[in-house]
Amino acid sequence: MPYSADHKAKTRIRVINAATALFKKEGFENITIDQVMAAAGLTRGGFYAHFKNKEDLFVACVENGMSLLSSPLLAELRKAERGGNDWITSFAELYLSRIHIENPEMGCALPTLSTEVARSGDKARVAFSKLINQATEKLAWKLAKEDAIPGIDRHINVDGDQKPRNVPAEYERDSTAMLAMMVGAVVLSRAVDDDTADRILKSTRDSILDGWEKGSGNTNIPGIKKTG
Repeated sequence: MPYSADHKAKTRIRVINAATALFKKEGFENITIDQVMAAAGLTRGGFYAHFKNKEDLFVACVENGMSLLSSPLLAELRKAERGGNDWITSFAELYLSRIHIENPEMGCALPTLSTEVARSGDKARVAFSKLINQATEKLAWKLAKEDAIPGIDRHINVDGDQKPRNVPAEYERDSTAMLAMMVGAVVLSRAVDDDTADRILKSTRDSILDGWEKGSGNTNIPGIKKTG
């Protein structure tokens, strides 16, 4: 008896969820189709009923809304906000932490995937570009919201697919620089000894927070001076 369309859709999501977790933890190149299917509790033969190859699977992960931030990290950010702490400070402290660099499967996908997707095909690179663009847009919105910029969207799910509106261009510029600094710091920290990692994380964290003045209308990341 053939499987229903509903069963096939659920199986596809099961594979995508398993692949997303593995890609974030181990990277794109280091994960095989066999490992993905084993993690999903399925056999390799079923893979090709849903995807042409591993790159096609990666694109599906992105299109399905591959979360850059894990649920535990998002929960900590929401908890910090409810406690009256500003989002940017909480984000920098959580992202640039030993917990993050030591637990890649619980953290952001960008540091793990960046170098490997660069060696992949065009479809994977386009999908990864979408992830980065969405991340910088949401971060720019958060920066603008912390500065109480009028006219921007007031409520957005940072883990959703909604594109923020009316965010000034300078905030997108600053968010791009901030994200690049943070991702680069995590990549380097995972490749060096503990003392060097601690210095990289602290230096980057201090630089970002020194350049962030909540409520001042100033989100100047070091080396970037806002005009006007």
